[in-house]
Amino acid sequence: MSNAQETPKSTLEVLRGAVEALLTIASQKQNELADGIGLSHYAVSRRQSRRPEARSPWSFDEADAIARHFGMPTLTLLAGAETACEAYASSRGTTVTRLLADRNEPSATVKEPDSPAAPAAAASPEPQSSEPEAAAVEDVTQLPDPEPCVLCQLPATTALEGFPQHVSADECAAAADAARPQEAPAKSDGDQETDRREPASTPEPDTSQHPHPARERRPSRPRQERSDTKDTAVAFLRRNIHDALEQHDGDLEAAQAFLVRKAIPHAMELLDLTRRSGRYDIVAFPFLPDILRKPTKDKPDQIWEARPKWSRAWDSLPPGSHTVDELDINGAYLSALKTHLPLGELAHSEGPIDTIKLRRSGFHYVTPGEWKHEHLPNPLGARDEDGPLWIGEPTLRQLNRAASEKYGRLCEPPQIHESWTSGSTEHLLEYARAALAEVRAEAIADNDTVAEEYVKAMYSKLVSTMGDSNYNRDLHRPDWMHIIRSAAFSNLWEKAFKANAAGLHVVRVSGTDELHLIGDWRSAVGAQGRPLFPEGRALTEVKLKNQRTITTDSEA
Repeated sequence: MSNAQETPKSTLEVLRGAVEALLTIASQKQNELADGIGLSHYAVSRRQSRRPEARSPWSFDEADAIARHFGMPTLTLLAGAETACEAYASSRGTTVTRLLADRNEPSATVKEPDSPAAPAAAASPEPQSSEPEAAAVEDVTQLPDPEPCVLCQLPATTALEGFPQHVSADECAAAADAARPQEAPAKSDGDQETDRREPASTPEPDTSQHPHPARERRPSRPRQERSDTKDTAVAFLRRNIHDALEQHDGDLEAAQAFLVRKAIPHAMELLDLTRRSGRYDIVAFPFLPDILRKPTKDKPDQIWEARPKWSRAWDSLPPGSHTVDELDINGAYLSALKTHLPLGELAHSEGPIDTIKLRRSGFHYVTPGEWKHEHLPNPLGARDEDGPLWIGEPTLRQLNRAASEKYGRLCEPPQIHESWTSGSTEHLLEYARAALAEVRAEAIADNDTVAEEYVKAMYSKLVSTMGDSNYNRDLHRPDWMHIIRSAAFSNLWEKAFKANAAGLHVVRVSGTDELHLIGDWRSAVGAQGRPLFPEGRALTEVKLKNQRTITTDSEA
C-alpha cells in the first residue's frame, strides 16, 4: 500500500463527510443547515465545497453548532459519517436505512426486475432488527454498476434496502483511500506538468470541412437577464438594511455598526448571488506565482500598483495668486470594480503580449519609458527607483495610452519582458457593482447615512480583504486586489490628464480620490461637449472638499 493510502483523513475531512451524510439522511439542504447554525448559505457552501481550491475550513464553534443542530455530542459528529448518522437515527428511534427509505419512498419501492429481494420486501416487510448493522447486512444487494454511496459519495458496489451504500465505515474509508491517488497523482520528473495553470494540449480540429466547428457546435447556455440579477442583489442589500434596523429597534448608530461589522460576509454573499447566472465561476483560491506571494508577513509582494502621490512644482505654475479647488472623486474603488480581471490561474509568457487583442489580464515585468513632464503626474505614481518593475494590467494600459498619438505621445511605450496573465472579463463584478451603486444612490437621495456607510464598507472592505486577510477566509485573490487598486489610481490619472487637456492647472494628485485644480473646472467641457467635472455625489460626479489660495512667487 502506498503512503498516500496510509495517510489518515484529517479532522476537517471527517467533519465534511459527516455533514454531507447527515444532510442526506435528514433530507436537509445546505441552506437549512445554514439557518440552523447561524451562517450564510454561501459560507456553508464554501466549507463543504468539493474543490480544494474553493474550500474554507469549519471552525470549532461551528462544529459545536452543527452537532447541536443534529442533536448529538460534538465528538460523535467528529467520529465520522457512519457514527454520526447512526446517532442521528437513534435519537429519532429509527435506523439509517429506514431514514433513507423514508427520504425517497417512491424510489425505494421501485426495485429492479432482476433484484430477488424486491418482491419480498414489497410484499411482506420484515420488522427492523434492534441492531442496525445486523439489519443492514441482511438487506445487502449487489449493484450491477457502481453508484455513489449515500454516506461518502464515493462509488459503492452494494446497496442497503435499495440505496447505494458501503456496508461499513471501513469500506467508506477504503473507497476514499482508493480515490485519493487518482485525485492527485504523483508526477515523475520526466512528466510534463499539465495542471490548471496551463490547459492540456489538444489536437487541432480539422477545419477543412467546418471553418468554425467549435463555435457552430457550442450549445447555448440559458442565462438570467442582467436586470433580474441586479434587482435580486438590490433586494438583498435592502433586506439587510431593513433587518438590521428592525433588529436594533430603529437605533441608527447600532444598526450601522452592525452592518459595517457584517460588511465582509455580506459582500461575499453578494458576489455569490450575482454570479449564479454568470458564464464564469469565481476561482476563490487559484495558483499564485511568486510575484504575488509575500516573502514575509511584513513585506509586500512584487507588484507595483502605481499609487499617485504628486504635487506640482510651484515654479511651473503661472506667477500670481491662485485659488486651488480640492476635489474629491466619489466612490473611487466602487467604480474600479469595473475593470479587466483574470478569471482563472495566471499563465507565464515571455516577451511582448497584446492583452487587449487576446482578452487577457494580469501582471507584466516592464521597463517603462522616461517621463519628462512637470505639469502632469507620472502614470507609474510616486516611484523612487528606476529600472524594470512588475505592474498590473490597468497600469500597463495607462502607459500605452499615454504613449499613443491621442495622448500626445507623452512617453515611450513600456517594454514588456515577461507576463503572468489569464483570460479576462470586465464584467466579472459588474452585477455586484451595479447593485451597490444603485443602493448608494438611493441612500444619498434619502439622506440615509446607515445605508450609505454600509455600502461604502462593503466595497472598500471587499477590495482590502480579498488579497490576504484573516477577516476574509472565503476569497484569496491578491491579483484582483492589485488590479482593482491600480484601476482606481489609473482612473484618477485619467481625470488629471483630461483636466490638463481642458486648460486647467493640475496642482496635486494623491491616493484614489484627491485632485487639486486651478481654474474654472465647473465650466470645463470634455471632448464630446459634456461637462468635464459635473458637481454632485454620483459616481460620475465630483465634490468640492476645500479651497485654498496660493501665491506662486513665494515659498511653498
